[in-house]
Amino acid sequence: MATTAPMHKNRTTTLGRISGFLNGGGLFSNVNLPAKLYPESRDLTSLTWLEIQGPHDEWQKDEWKFSEIINKTFSEKKIGDWFGKTWTTHWFKILIDVPTSWTGKEVHLRWNSSSEAAIYDTQGRMLQGLSPGFREEFILSRSWEGSTQQITYYIEMACNDMFGSGNGDLIAPTNNDRYFQLNRADIAVYDRQIYKLHTDLDILNQIANQLSNDHRGYQAMDTANEMVTLIQTDNDLEKASQIADVYFSEGNGKKAHTLVTMGHCHIDTAWLWPYEETMRKIGRSWMSQIGLMKEYPEYVFTCSSAQQYEWLNKWYPDVFAQVKDYVEQGRFIPVGGTWIENDGNIPSGEAFLRQFFYGQRYFKENFGLTCKEFWLPDTFGYSAQIPQLLRHIGIGRFLTQKMSWSLVNKFPHHNFWWEGIDGSEVLVHFPPGDSYNMNGTVSELLYSVNNSQDKGRANTGIYLYGYGDGGGGPTRSMIERQKRVQDVDGMPKLVFEGPDYFFKELEKESNKLSKWVGELYLELHNGTYTSQAKIKWFNRKSEFFLRELEHLATIARVTNKISGADYEADKERIDRCWKNVLLNQFHDILPGSSIELANQVAWKYYEETWVELNAIRKKYNDLILGNGTTARAIFNPLPWEVKTVIFNKLDSGTQPAGPNIQEVDLKSAIGVENGGEGQFRVPNQFSAALVTLAPSGYTTFDPQWPLNTVVYTAGATGAPAQYSNGLVRLEVSKTGIPYEELYFTGPSKVEQKVFGDRLNTGTRGGHYYIYDDIPLYWDAWDVMDYHLETRRFPKYTENTPFEDLTGAGRIVGISKFTGTFNNSKLERYTIIRADSPLVEYYTIIDWKENRKMLKVEFPVDILSREATYEIQFGNAKRPTHINTSWDMAKFEVCGHKWMDISQADKGVTIITDSKYGWNVRDNIVRLSLLKSPKNPDANADMHKHYIYYAVLPHEGSFQESEVIRRAYELNVLGANNVPLIPTGLTALPNSIATSTNPAVIIEALKPAHDIQNAVVIRLYEAHGGSATATIQLGGGLNATKVQVCDGLEAPGVDVPVSNNSFSTTCRPFEIQSFLVTF
Repeated sequence: MATTAPMHKNRTTTLGRISGFLNGGGLFSNVNLPAKLYPESRDLTSLTWLEIQGPHDEWQKDEWKFSEIINKTFSEKKIGDWFGKTWTTHWFKILIDVPTSWTGKEVHLRWNSSSEAAIYDTQGRMLQGLSPGFREEFILSRSWEGSTQQITYYIEMACNDMFGSGNGDLIAPTNNDRYFQLNRADIAVYDRQIYKLHTDLDILNQIANQLSNDHRGYQAMDTANEMVTLIQTDNDLEKASQIADVYFSEGNGKKAHTLVTMGHCHIDTAWLWPYEETMRKIGRSWMSQIGLMKEYPEYVFTCSSAQQYEWLNKWYPDVFAQVKDYVEQGRFIPVGGTWIENDGNIPSGEAFLRQFFYGQRYFKENFGLTCKEFWLPDTFGYSAQIPQLLRHIGIGRFLTQKMSWSLVNKFPHHNFWWEGIDGSEVLVHFPPGDSYNMNGTVSELLYSVNNSQDKGRANTGIYLYGYGDGGGGPTRSMIERQKRVQDVDGMPKLVFEGPDYFFKELEKESNKLSKWVGELYLELHNGTYTSQAKIKWFNRKSEFFLRELEHLATIARVTNKISGADYEADKERIDRCWKNVLLNQFHDILPGSSIELANQVAWKYYEETWVELNAIRKKYNDLILGNGTTARAIFNPLPWEVKTVIFNKLDSGTQPAGPNIQEVDLKSAIGVENGGEGQFRVPNQFSAALVTLAPSGYTTFDPQWPLNTVVYTAGATGAPAQYSNGLVRLEVSKTGIPYEELYFTGPSKVEQKVFGDRLNTGTRGGHYYIYDDIPLYWDAWDVMDYHLETRRFPKYTENTPFEDLTGAGRIVGISKFTGTFNNSKLERYTIIRADSPLVEYYTIIDWKENRKMLKVEFPVDILSREATYEIQFGNAKRPTHINTSWDMAKFEVCGHKWMDISQADKGVTIITDSKYGWNVRDNIVRLSLLKSPKNPDANADMHKHYIYYAVLPHEGSFQESEVIRRAYELNVLGANNVPLIPTGLTALPNSIATSTNPAVIIEALKPAHDIQNAVVIRLYEAHGGSATATIQLGGGLNATKVQVCDGLEAPGVDVPVSNNSFSTTCRPFEIQSFLVTF
């Protein structure tokens, strides 16, 4: 019989023919399929322009509301004109006359300004986002009705692209002088049949290429080739379309892997752009998704972050109203339950819970739902306490994909049970495509099946698609591609559903899944524990500031200094402060991986929050203590008695003096950069006094004489100087760069050496070391394993050797060292307080380095194969050796207030007030202090820093030595300027809530959010064992009822109350919350 087939089957030329026919460029672009997509076009009738002059947030001002903009004078512009600079905003007014000859045809507006943009109607309602490269068209009409009436639209142009405006590279510092060209502004007829054929051919071509050695791939190639012939020779578009429909209608087998496909638009709340631009990205991206929902009834879209919804409601209420409608339909799906997608390592346990507290409340109040899964796809590692945090707020599911970025070891699961440090378990899914920004391509879909680590255990997975990080979301083409292959032989089955559907399916197979115990450590981006040190400092101080303020508010409520009704206004202020801090815990702000402008905006949020918190704190102190001046009081928010030497400098008035008070001058030449932050630093001049503070409340300032005073011995020529207080003895060399030897005398009364370089590495205790910090690419994010090979002692060009600052003072002893290396200058103060086993270090440094890392190191006389690090509501152990690749990959890890390395009889704890990056190998403890990356912020950390840490040697275990309490005390009192508050009262409220067991720590004490006469007590077991404690109430808190509650403050069962106290038993590291009605 006659045939048109070639003599030889040439796969290469056939695929080349199909690909060429799909190509919109090249030598044959005018005869290929894309040339037919827009057969007719026409210029706009009028294009006029208005510039908003001012900084990045100028568009938010009242004078630039839409109602004001449309009444301003616009100037003529044309295609090819340039607009800028970076971060500026420009408005265009466009007039359109559609030819009557286009009646019955689909008409699009086409726009490309090389930047992000959005189109509005004449009422100021956003209609859609416009993005170069993937969303350059807006549908004016699917079938033009023939009207001759002129159409008016407005287009807002933001002078940045989807990923900011990096100067030559994605993560390079922002080019603030960039201009953007208007490349296209017209209307055109759109041929939807051509679009269908193009999509059909595109998918067939992809299948042919991906299933290259499979008969189904050849079938796809032959089908596509036949279609091309029909279109080119006969222009038989209908028959070509039918051939494709037949191919795509041939179903898959029953055992085919199922992918639950959902639209996704990960918008970094800030990154290569500031918060203010995110607010617009949300509007542009989400309104575009609403348009797709109207077009595709099967389409579902997932989106996290309550903060982003709140911004949408504020700036685009009309879009928010439509989002709300689709949420009710179950198609626009809020996920995650948090205020923002936060960092997974650095936030405190309480801050982590507040992410859910404010996030879930927002979703419940606005949409009538709470999220069932924690959604954190792009965060740089995940604390081992997360499973319990999730269970404490009622979530049992977790999704991320970031672990696929690990450089050393491939994570062995995509579906598994994750067990936290307390034994809590949650069901986890990693989308097997290892991305949240997929595009609906055949290669991605097949990879999602073939890459699954759980073949035979789980037959379903999530497929997240849409432009992300910079926003944008899914496009029409992504959805169309997936519709073609949702049930096609050789491909996975696709189901357009949300995460709840998926997890219910996975739960049916969950008994087959493996378990992972402990942290999900990302073997990459571990420089984020250190970059942007000022933000991390602000974060830690803000977490404790909010803790203190809620404690004060509780005292004011239970002592009737403020009524429940009056507290409501303050509660809103405190809520806003919490939300600001939680916002800055976003996973590119707190880790330090954002541009300079975004960091500056974050600092501003902190500063404004502190102004508000200070005002509220003063209000409550005045209410509780009165306005007397006869005495001074100190507030102790810790739930145990504290005996410590405090440092204080009054804001005004006469500094207290007396025989039990020591005056100190640090003689700092570097000085303070921002005085408003001074309350959380040691002042340059201050008074030192030993005080005993009642727990959980106020104590009158009453300086005491120490039991173990500080004694300074100058030492003979050539001999070291010495500070001792009966608990520790510190020897300091007096010439050259001072080195220190530390000795400790514990309960055994035997003096023991603390520093010990048993491996002869040459490490000196307490000295700084410089490392080169040149990652493979992710500058601010990473510190690579090979940086450990570059360690060296700083070459000090100027230094002032040992200087004693306190002489015969018996309350505190302080020595000073000043040094200059490279372009940086530092002042280090070594501090010993009376009656304290801590040796403390306060460093002021003006840091001016280029891709260097600064660490302080301590060789300790300890042999231990693991070190213990504080994490949220507990601690985790990590190896000090590198036996395996998993051990080796943890060369930089995250810890919170303290790290301990111990052997059976003794140990050493390092405490910090704002540092998070650690390395412990063998017996050498390294604490990372500063980085100096140049991307994406060219000036990252190039300013003054105020760094506080301490060494705490101990006998026995860290639990027996109460090092956890000492870490709290240093963060709350020791590293700060402790306020002395005027009062005329003689009886001060304290002991509001205390625990009889040191292992059970009361972490939060706050007024209940929804019950006026109730407070919330949140506690946790800190030692890693079972513990029973009595929680004693007092100071005006008289309980009428106690109930168990969860992290969202939902009341549970009653707890017996006796003598104004209640008892509880905790399993290791368990978090418990209680509602106490008074």
